[in-house]
Amino acid sequence: MAGASIPLPSPSLASTISKEGTNKPASSRVLVLGGTGRVGGSTATALSKLCPSLQIQVAGRNREKGAALVSKLGEKSEFVELDINNTRMLERALDGVDLVVHTAGPFQRQEKCTVLEAAISTKTAYIDVCDDTEYSWRAKGFHNEAVAAGIPAITTAGIYPGVSNVMAAELVHAARSKDEAEPERLRFFYYTAGSGGAGPTILTTSLLLLGEDVIAYNKGEEVKLKPYSGALSIDFGKGVRTKDVS
Repeated sequence: MAGASIPLPSPSLASTISKEGTNKPASSRVLVLGGTGRVGGSTATALSKLCPSLQIQVAGRNREKGAALVSKLGEKSEFVELDINNTRMLERALDGVDLVVHTAGPFQRQEKCTVLEAAISTKTAYIDVCDDTEYSWRAKGFHNEAVAAGIPAITTAGIYPGVSNVMAAELVHAARSKDEAEPERLRFFYYTAGSGGAGPTILTTSLLLLGEDVIAYNKGEEVKLKPYSGALSIDFGKGVRTKDVS
């Protein structure tokens, strides 16, 4: 097993992608679905700090929470009351939007990719934080439609899966660059903290995931594991210290 470390790049601000596929200035408009939730609210806040001139629409069902968040984000933001299961309402909300960020989970047991389909229909760039295997494969089934519409559409772009998969890819890349031998096995651990607690959607997602087998791959072959199995106690060093992971 090859050992490697990930060099962390310095932060940079990338221009958002317009519906025509060209770079637009930082005043582009972003719609954050599930914006009144834990993940969506954090996403809207991070975007506001990263690019203060960005126009951010916080979409959700709780007007009181939405108004509270918008008051913190400032004059470049607004709240949009929205039910993502209402296709007509969703498409109206996407009108004039350059990018939609879908954080309105849980994604488990969702039979349709309603938001993605609406994004393709309105030619709006799309990204989600899906953490469900079946949903992600269903979303990837719209690849040809997204290409035909001329829009970028990214699924499973949250922390895990998402960043965790990128970490794995970076480790493999680093190992290949460092050693002549091809890495045969990759095993790494990570621990997340500091989000301020879990919201109801995250708790619901956790309970749903605990009720289904975990799809994993061993040397390219699909295997099924029991949820919350194979727990280990890992020493992450100073700061994080020893934590249980699975």
